[in-house]
Amino acid sequence: MQQPGNIDIATELADEFSDYFQIEHQTTVNLVPFFEPLPDQDGFLRLIPDAFKMTSELSLLNNSSIRTFNAVKDLSIDLAHYLQQQARKLDALTHYVLRSQDDPKQRFHTFSYGGSGVQVWMDEAVEQGQVYEVKLFLDNNDGALYCLGQVLEVIEQQRSESQPGYLVKILFRRIRDEDRDMVVRASLHEQSRQLKRKAELRQQQAQQSQQ
Repeated sequence: MQQPGNIDIATELADEFSDYFQIEHQTTVNLVPFFEPLPDQDGFLRLIPDAFKMTSELSLLNNSSIRTFNAVKDLSIDLAHYLQQQARKLDALTHYVLRSQDDPKQRFHTFSYGGSGVQVWMDEAVEQGQVYEVKLFLDNNDGALYCLGQVLEVIEQQRSESQPGYLVKILFRRIRDEDRDMVVRASLHEQSRQLKRKAELRQQQAQQSQQ
């Protein structure tokens, strides 16, 4: 039986998970059990792999190149073309570095993600409260992040007739502000893409019904 204090903490964490919008979308995530005490923010920052730190710097450089490109594109075609090529190179390098961090042995797929956490499909139940090192790889070159997440809820669900599974809700407990912002932007971008696909599908169906 849960003690009142534990119930209050669980409720607080559940409310924290609800603070941000979740988009239903399958993308890749690595989960590695973390058995040390949850560190403070400074201790967490020391845990972040160099590859994720480097890609944050590359992303800042890329954004700077894009801003400069937008500023000069009407003034110098050659310079704008050069900056555009540099931005593409940085984007490709970032993608390569991040994908090298994806470990097939620790790979899972999300049901949804957002600024507060992820919901992940697993074949086996895990313990509520378990902390994981989380590497979330976003689609469409939207980036990737490293953080520490904690299991809030484990729900047994039948994914298909032949595939039982567990939907595991994981709250981001330690995450950089810039990485949380990146996930929020990615979820909004994915929502926009999904709405666009639905609109195109409705248009196609309407055209077919008129034929």
